[in-house]
Amino acid sequence: MFAFLAVSIFVLEVLAAAVDAIGYGAIAAGLWATYCRATGNRKAAERLELKSSIMVLRRDLRAVSSVDEFARWAKMRRRLDALSASFETVSSDLAVERTAFELYVNMVLRGVVYGLRAAVNMYNYRVPVFYVPASWFYPVLWFLSLPAAPMGSVSVTVWAFACNRVCRRGVAIFNRAMQPVGGDQGSVPVSSSQGSVPGTSGRVH
Repeated sequence: MFAFLAVSIFVLEVLAAAVDAIGYGAIAAGLWATYCRATGNRKAAERLELKSSIMVLRRDLRAVSSVDEFARWAKMRRRLDALSASFETVSSDLAVERTAFELYVNMVLRGVVYGLRAAVNMYNYRVPVFYVPASWFYPVLWFLSLPAAPMGSVSVTVWAFACNRVCRRGVAIFNRAMQPVGGDQGSVPVSSSQGSVPGTSGRVH
């Protein structure tokens, strides 16, 4: 049982450190994009359709002379203005929906992560994770057993804290190792519209 408890706490702290490293906001944004694709979100589909229509109409409008074909140009311009207004409205509604979705996911994720950690600590606060040789750790035996584990043992709280520190240090080392040498030099700028998540912006590029 003690080995299972130690491993369970370690795995929980690894997951918590991973979620913190990725970011609750990034996870929520990814889930929002997945949700839109999986459910065929009507507003997201309408926004993409409007954006495509606006870009096509703008291209066609540039090919029409406002002097030689004013009537046709004016008609296309009015249609473009109407589509742009519809696009702004749909984008605004979608942004509100996305904000509510991400806020809910963020709260649920935090509740699960912090709730599980708190529940494990509260339920097992008297349970020793493992015992240590008294002669090795005599000056700090009382500290290792805080808050209420038997003297000479490592408590769940102390073990969780140690696992948390190790996991965070491991994540920091991994992030540094994954950084490209020389920073961002030589990187190719990418337009913010590429790979954007539905509902992130009301502008048409």
